[in-house]
Amino acid sequence: MRDVATELSKRHEVHVLTSGATGLPSEEEHRGGALRIFRCKVWLRTATAVASLISLFAFYPAGVRLGRQLIRRYSYDVVNTWFAIPSGPTGVHVARYGGLPHVLTIIGGDIYDPSKWYSPHRNLVLGRVVRSVLNSADRTTAISTDIAQRARQLYGFQRPIDVIPLGVNPPSFTPCPRDALALEPHKKYIVSVGRLVRRKNYPALLHAVKALSRKDVELLIVGDGPERQHLEGLATSLGVGEQVQFRGFVTEETKFQLLSSSDLFALPSLHEGFGLVYLEAMICGLPVIASTRGGQNDFLVEGETGCLVDPDDVHGLKAAIEKLLSEPSRSIASNNKERVKRHVVARTAASYERLFEASRHGSALG
Repeated sequence: MRDVATELSKRHEVHVLTSGATGLPSEEEHRGGALRIFRCKVWLRTATAVASLISLFAFYPAGVRLGRQLIRRYSYDVVNTWFAIPSGPTGVHVARYGGLPHVLTIIGGDIYDPSKWYSPHRNLVLGRVVRSVLNSADRTTAISTDIAQRARQLYGFQRPIDVIPLGVNPPSFTPCPRDALALEPHKKYIVSVGRLVRRKNYPALLHAVKALSRKDVELLIVGDGPERQHLEGLATSLGVGEQVQFRGFVTEETKFQLLSSSDLFALPSLHEGFGLVYLEAMICGLPVIASTRGGQNDFLVEGETGCLVDPDDVHGLKAAIEKLLSEPSRSIASNNKERVKRHVVARTAASYERLFEASRHGSALG
């Protein structure tokens, strides 16, 4: 959303209403004021990367209050809400208050997360909220075919859904040798990037590394989250603690340096709404191992971009790793670099531009 908003601000004035956290200003300007961020104070929201359930629910009254103030101060043409929950109800209210068309973007975890007991598709109350938000929107867009299908299957939503894929900007980073990243020159490195949460299915990756029985292979896990302590303990108990590096949260530059210095990218998530990290790996020419469940299947193809495996199949994951490490393919590297050019932020923003214009005039998206 940040990248789309930034791209749109090259031609329009874009305001973002979001939640605040300790250390973040209540208002922020970029691009000479064309892009402005407004943050509302939310009860018990302290961390910037995560929110508690209480703070998620508290966003509604705080967001409505700030949204009404913004409607009175500025003249808007459209409201675009990302996530059916927790931000969906706020977007619905603000759009109605201002008499504006409401475009809803559904992402993934806001309507379906197989790793959480309180996922809206399992929770009666949250499920009703999602249905209400879906039915209240003037236009609905999903980031992948998978998410559009789940909205229909899980919530009975029958109105049109415009699928607008996410995009990435070409990264700007300085490549560096492996030793500068504390990597050994003759080892094979599997890299994985993501928040350390259950949905990312990192235990399967650790078990696959154990099953490989190869001391020349190491796993780099880039990211942080509530599952880190558990995963570090699991790696130790499996006897692969010395083959797994938990790099934690890193800068964008370091992330791309690690990607470009590795041999293979693997993230067998239980589900991904889209999977931007796969595109980031493809930019660096890495073969990609992903699961067969999720929005990444819109752009990942078995044998052409890497391998697709069932997230519950550790042996299949191990076989895919062995295949891609033992038979490095230049065609996959070049193919991935070419394919990723179809998914740039400018194209995503242009699709939203057309959708916003259509929503204002009540017409179909061309």
